Amino acid sequence: MRKYCLDTNVLIQAKNGPYGFDIAPGFWELIVQKTEEKIISTSTLVYKELTDGNDELAKWIRERRESGCFIEPDKDVQDELKAIADYVNENYPQHEASEFLSGADPWVIALAKATNAVVVTQEKLVSIESKKVKIPNICRKFGVLYIDTYQLLRELKATIKI
Repeated sequence: MRKYCLDTNVLIQAKNGPYGFDIAPGFWELIVQKTEEKIISTSTLVYKELTDGNDELAKWIRERRESGCFIEPDKDVQDELKAIADYVNENYPQHEASEFLSGADPWVIALAKATNAVVVTQEKLVSIESKKVKIPNICRKFGVLYIDTYQLLRELKATIKI
């Protein structure tokens, strides 16, 4: 089975939108189950982004710090990150590159590349003329597959009962 690496926005948008904890607890149970099965993971930098807040999602994430979901970057991930950072710095305006590289996004892509996982993000591909650095564009450049949350649920053959 494929492995998946979650972007921060997948969990934020799920909580704020169709899969709120009070609306679709099955979504969150699925994340826990697939983490335990080592099918879903993400970077420790996603953990940091999500726990900077003090809401229900931050609490939920903190309770799962040792779940195996949040992967520390090893040498392979760091090597992939360096290649991504070099590319972004050479091909995007400095302020856009700095903003992108200061967050978890490049680490998510690097982890997926190093572990042959699929990035799950709610970001959309933008035209090559865009000055904004977007996960799908960087994934394409580095040969990393990416999908959105709905495709993840389909691939996992998830059914969420309401």
